[in-house]
Amino acid sequence: MRKLRVLSLSLITVLGLTLLCSFGLKDAAAADDTAAADTAETPNYWENQTYDTSLTGSEFVEVGRSDKMQLLLNPSTGTIRWLDTATGIYQDTNMANDEGLASKTNAEQSDVIVRYFSGSKNANKLYWNTSQYDSYSMAASRGQLYYQKLDNGVRIVYLLGDDSTTYKNFPPRISDERMQEYVMQYLDVSQQEILKSRYTQLSSGDWIRGFGGGENGAQNRLGTMAMEEIYNIFYVIGKYTDELLQEDLQTWEAKPEDYPSNLKLYVPVEYYLDGDELVVNVDTTMIETEKDNPINSIQMLPYFLNSSATKEAEDGYMFIPDGSGALIYLDSTKTKEYHYRGTYYGGDKLTNAKTYSSVDNKLQLPVFGMKTSEHTIFGVIENGAEIATLDAYISGTDNSEPFCKMGLSFEIQAQQILSSGASNASGAFNLYKATDDVYDENITLRYFWLGRDTGYVQMAQCYADYLEEKGVLTEKAKEEDPPFFVEFLGTTDKTQYLLGIPYDGTQALTTFKQAKQILEDVTSQGVKNVKLIYSGIVNGGINQRSLANKVKFAPGLGGSSDFNALKTYADSIGTMIYPNLLLQTANTKAKLSNELVAWNIINEKAQIYKFDHIKHQIDEDNEFPLYIINPNALASYLLKAKASYTSQLGLNNIASEDLYTFIGTNYGEGQVSPSTGADKLKEAVSQFADGMSLMLSNPIVDAYEYSDYIMDVPVEHSGMRVLDASVPFMGMVLDGHLQYSAESSNRESTDVFLNIMHAIESNAQPKFTLMYENSSLLTGTEQEHYFAVDYSYWKDQIGFYYNEYRNFYDKTKDAKIVDHEIVDRNDKLRVVTYSNGVKAYFNYSDLDETLDGVTVPAFSYLVQ
Repeated sequence: MRKLRVLSLSLITVLGLTLLCSFGLKDAAAADDTAAADTAETPNYWENQTYDTSLTGSEFVEVGRSDKMQLLLNPSTGTIRWLDTATGIYQDTNMANDEGLASKTNAEQSDVIVRYFSGSKNANKLYWNTSQYDSYSMAASRGQLYYQKLDNGVRIVYLLGDDSTTYKNFPPRISDERMQEYVMQYLDVSQQEILKSRYTQLSSGDWIRGFGGGENGAQNRLGTMAMEEIYNIFYVIGKYTDELLQEDLQTWEAKPEDYPSNLKLYVPVEYYLDGDELVVNVDTTMIETEKDNPINSIQMLPYFLNSSATKEAEDGYMFIPDGSGALIYLDSTKTKEYHYRGTYYGGDKLTNAKTYSSVDNKLQLPVFGMKTSEHTIFGVIENGAEIATLDAYISGTDNSEPFCKMGLSFEIQAQQILSSGASNASGAFNLYKATDDVYDENITLRYFWLGRDTGYVQMAQCYADYLEEKGVLTEKAKEEDPPFFVEFLGTTDKTQYLLGIPYDGTQALTTFKQAKQILEDVTSQGVKNVKLIYSGIVNGGINQRSLANKVKFAPGLGGSSDFNALKTYADSIGTMIYPNLLLQTANTKAKLSNELVAWNIINEKAQIYKFDHIKHQIDEDNEFPLYIINPNALASYLLKAKASYTSQLGLNNIASEDLYTFIGTNYGEGQVSPSTGADKLKEAVSQFADGMSLMLSNPIVDAYEYSDYIMDVPVEHSGMRVLDASVPFMGMVLDGHLQYSAESSNRESTDVFLNIMHAIESNAQPKFTLMYENSSLLTGTEQEHYFAVDYSYWKDQIGFYYNEYRNFYDKTKDAKIVDHEIVDRNDKLRVVTYSNGVKAYFNYSDLDETLDGVTVPAFSYLVQ
């Protein structure tokens, strides 16, 4: 991110650079980037802009209007009010004007909270510590809000910072030699006495500050006049300077938070109506900060979506796109669970990759929302989802705040902390390193006002319409026969023994002839429209190696002739074969080449680690490390793999369990931030998808436009205890646009019927995972947790499950979900209504239940 620099008058002499008025801000930033010397600072752009002086006072004034909505501004607090003109109901972007709170914190009255890197560059600790400014205490309360009118909205420029003198402007300790040389010799007797009343000289000769900071700091604070007096002694009468202060702080190893800061940050945020929708936008290239204090992260509107502070048990919920979709009720009492946190798209895989996490709660749809007793607001992250984190708190958890809230933070410049594992007198030694390439795109949030009698069903419909408008989704009729998604396991690695000596070997789980036999069997049972996902048939099998050299069949499957026989039979029965490949990652013992692999922030080849959930640590001794393909090399890697794949297999169908499931980054040579990685991934996949039929595994929403089918769509949430209910939000978005399967019903579970019930509730097709050989062969392999995949076990049941699903499919294939109800907030009882009037009743409990007059047996469902 290019940053224009704020001038510190006490430290910087501004050279005579003239910024032409015809320059746009990005031109000015580009000019700044070309400056040769660090001493040549760019003049402050925002300080020299023209602002609307008519926007003053403490009353709300109109800054935008549409057919249904009005946008108001309170100039004194910077609060934006989004108001429904038909009902008079509104939502404020912060709580500064909330009469339900007797007292308010600075954060509650803020729209922006900026975290920046602080500390001493001279002490080589620039990335050791972070500090933060909130827009109330560091801008609004100081009268440092500036306004520019926009078309149907307003731009607020937040000047965050305070350049007033504090105790941090004076050395906590200084040698007698330096005190005499730079201060004492210039003072008369009375001034020396004043100085001695503020500093104590030790027997060693050193002088110790007696005010601010330290154990007695709270009891020895100086008032404004006293602070000015001591400042005058040091810096005006004496010859002490900011540079000398930095030297003394470094000499005495002051903590980063004890360094003074005259830092000022300019953060411009646009608020405007686009139709009835509220858009909030930050162009990160327009944020101004000093070069030594880059931005770490930004919280946007942390108190915009919150429940009432006066209603103890408000009806409603926070919607989170966790897994299939999840709800946290506004009257939740799960205070011991503290709060929900999830990163969109799984976050940056290369930072803190070794940090243990008990759940995988990446959010693949860049959305969020809240339903209260008065209205429903649904939000979409239009730009910046790849760096976004969602936090949701229930009442009483975050600083005992008496309301629920949810907010977003965006990581502008990532930092990783690496522990050496060693200990010294101060404890473990940690290394702190930040990325060089940073996020330099817009952060754009779009909010939809859905009114009072709406909820997550309308949110899903709203988002589906939004994706259609963007061209990401297109309405498609469902296929005549229900698809049967089935995954065959090909080969895997397994240690073999010769005369008691171990060696690396492979093991065939389902050969091409056996795959053909399974297809013949299921076809004889009436199964049609099979989508065959064939995993582990190339380059080493399921623990697939790199595709950089050539795509070739794994040994033991039968070779090209058997594969061609399988294809011929598949074509004759209308089965599509989708070999399942790793395309953004590769397993290999020998590691990938330096150019092909991504490098993490601490100069290691980047891996995606597996976690030991018993030891709560990563498995660094994994036999087959999973390396990440460098996004700089991804486009050429995919095109080369595509050419070899189509030539070797004679197919244009391909499945991938990792492509577009995350945004690749790189922090080695040719650094790639998440924003750059998103662009590179889109370009690579658009070229790869040309002429191909893709089936992707629960990918990021941007991949939908390149996908013919989606597999492994989650039908429940991640299981975090703070979540109250799962809802089929993702299924409702995809329904009518793409055919999609649920996650495998049997791969890691024998509760197949319940899993199929969940799939039906989400309008997803069930999926099975099978291997022809006995699953005992998986013992001692990376796949030994696949314990329910024996084809022999399911052979006589597959036809039953397919026909079970077909009965539902035939009744609903031409309809969409128009309502979804969790009966009396009992997560085990659900009713789904379709656009053709069909209703499905689901009972996941162990007792028979009556739903809307319909008796549903335990662990079963009915469709009427």
